[in-house]
Amino acid sequence: MKSRLIAGGLAAALLGVMGLWALASARSGKPDQTDGAAEETASGPVSASVETVQLDRIPSYLEIPGTVAPRFSASLAAKVMGRVVSLPVAEGDAVRAGQPLVWLDSRDLSASVDQAEAGAKAARVGVETAVVAARMERSAADARVEAARAMVDQAQAGLQAARARLDMVRSGPRKQERAQAALAAAQARAAWELAVADHDRMKVLFADGAVSKQQYDASRTRMDVAKAQLESALEAQSLADEGSRAEDIRTAEEGVRQAEAALEAARQSLKQSRAAALMADVRDKEIAVAQAQVRQGAAAVRMARVTRDMAVIRAPFDAVVARRMADPGTMATPGVPLLVLHGGGLRFEAATPESALTSARVGSEGEVVLDALGGRRIGARVVEVTPQGDPGSHSFIVKLALPDGLGAMAGMFGRARFVTGHEEAITLPASAVWEREGLRYVYVVSADRRARIRLVTVGKSMGSRVVILSGLTPGERVVTGGVQGIVDGTVIGN
Repeated sequence: MKSRLIAGGLAAALLGVMGLWALASARSGKPDQTDGAAEETASGPVSASVETVQLDRIPSYLEIPGTVAPRFSASLAAKVMGRVVSLPVAEGDAVRAGQPLVWLDSRDLSASVDQAEAGAKAARVGVETAVVAARMERSAADARVEAARAMVDQAQAGLQAARARLDMVRSGPRKQERAQAALAAAQARAAWELAVADHDRMKVLFADGAVSKQQYDASRTRMDVAKAQLESALEAQSLADEGSRAEDIRTAEEGVRQAEAALEAARQSLKQSRAAALMADVRDKEIAVAQAQVRQGAAAVRMARVTRDMAVIRAPFDAVVARRMADPGTMATPGVPLLVLHGGGLRFEAATPESALTSARVGSEGEVVLDALGGRRIGARVVEVTPQGDPGSHSFIVKLALPDGLGAMAGMFGRARFVTGHEEAITLPASAVWEREGLRYVYVVSADRRARIRLVTVGKSMGSRVVILSGLTPGERVVTGGVQGIVDGTVIGN
């Protein structure tokens, strides 16, 4: 700092020479310093504010240029092709998350939804039909199996009966059966003889008129019946005595073969019925296929509805419309932006050298100066440092959050400043410095209390004060107020 002051002193000497050269033009060219004003000041001392030059401890800054950018930026494009029907927002409009911004012609998409819903309904009907068909198929199959099983049981019983008859025919009548046949024949003969005797008596009595014709006929009928029974009993006795004939055995054997064939046919029918019952399982598979078609139809409906909803483009977040690139009637193409939204507040982004990252870490406090806002100094805090730097410039993007309500807009130029330390420098109120033809001057009050023009070099601004880089030394007194009424040589009254 001392070397800087020495350099400043040398520069002051040089500037003093330049000041003498500029004195004449400054006297004649300084605004509001006419000959009349000079005469007025020459008539007596002028009251003005004066400040003694001294070294002040001021912060040293790291200053990085950058621009204002939104936290979020989204280009909204259509996902489906269609003509823009309505786009009611304009650039600068504030929108809310989820707010519809663009409507596309969706008539064909709505028709696709109707078609998908009809297909889904048909699939549901198909499931119901398949379920009913499967239920009917299973009931019929069960009935056929039960009927076939009953036929098998019946055929088995018939076979057993046929075999029993064959055995009986082959073995012939037993001794007890022949005795029973002889006894039955004897009983029938006795009954016949009794009926004949009774009829003979009735015949005599009828001839004598002792009995009626009806009684006579009844006795004759009993005689005829007894005769028939006798003949039957004698035939049975004859068969029992004779035994089974070869024809009877062949007939019984044929009955067994027919019963066996009937049993085999019944078993085949049962097997076929069971095979047919497997169709019920096929029906179950058809139900599963129909249910899958229902799910497929439901998915098609959801897809059609999603596609239809794509005809309305909504704001993804609270934002401001930065650009509008379409109007009603425009044909929207997938991937071609229709709107650009900025949201999430504003940030100041500055490409910071890697050597300065120690002063611009996340959480570091700084300030942003925006030229478009008249050099206003805005307190800001680092919220993000990009992890990937530029390999060419070895710089990283540092992002500072800006408060709301500044009136700043994306794209504004400015500077981010971070305090890196402190230094000693001469500062003066900005009102003490005046400019003429690109040069800066102040009035230094000499020992004889006269104002003398001094050429100075002005540095950075610090609010209402500016840093004087050269042209002044500590201890000098400088006019800081009322400069407009002063010319070189004016006597300062205080």
